[in-house]
Amino acid sequence: MQWIPRTENEKADYISRLLDFDDWQITHDLFLPLEELWGPHTVDCFANYYTAKLPRFFSRVWNPGASGIDFFAQELSSENCLVVPPDSLVARVIRYLSLQKAMATLVVPLWPSSSFWPLLTSKYWSFIKGSFTLNASEALTLGRNLSSFRGSPRFTGEVVALRFEFCTDYPAFMPFE
Repeated sequence: MQWIPRTENEKADYISRLLDFDDWQITHDLFLPLEELWGPHTVDCFANYYTAKLPRFFSRVWNPGASGIDFFAQELSSENCLVVPPDSLVARVIRYLSLQKAMATLVVPLWPSSSFWPLLTSKYWSFIKGSFTLNASEALTLGRNLSSFRGSPRFTGEVVALRFEFCTDYPAFMPFE
C-alpha cells in the first residue's frame, strides 16, 4: 500500500465523496415475482454492486462489476431491463426506453401528482402491458445511506411495477383500473 497525494488522485477522491441520496432498492420479495411475471431480466439498471439484483447491471458511476456506466448511454433494444430509477429521472427514463424500443419493468412510486404521471397515463399508456401495486414497506428497502427517504419506514406510500414493451405493437393493456 502506498499513499498518493490527493492532487494526483482526483478521480478516486471525487468518487469517494459522492453521497447517494437515492440509495434504496427493491426487495427480493418484489424482485422474485417481477422475474416470474416478466423475466428473465437481462440487466438491472440504476444499480450498484451492493443493490444489483442481476449479474449484469448499469451504474451511475464506476462500480466493481458494472456492465456499463450511465443508463442513458446504453443500447437497450436487445435487453429486458429491470429499471428502478430515482424519481427525478423517471420521465427521462420512459422517453429513453421508448427511443430504444426496449422491453422493461419499471418500478416507481404510485404518485399521481408527480411530473411523470401524465406520461404513464396518456402518452405511453399503450406501451404498458401489465402492472401491479405494492405497499412500499413490502417493496423497498434502504441501501447503505440510511438517510434515504425511499426504502425507509418514513415512506409509507405505494409503488407500482409497470411492464413496458416499446418493441411491439400489442393492443393496449388497461392498468390502474
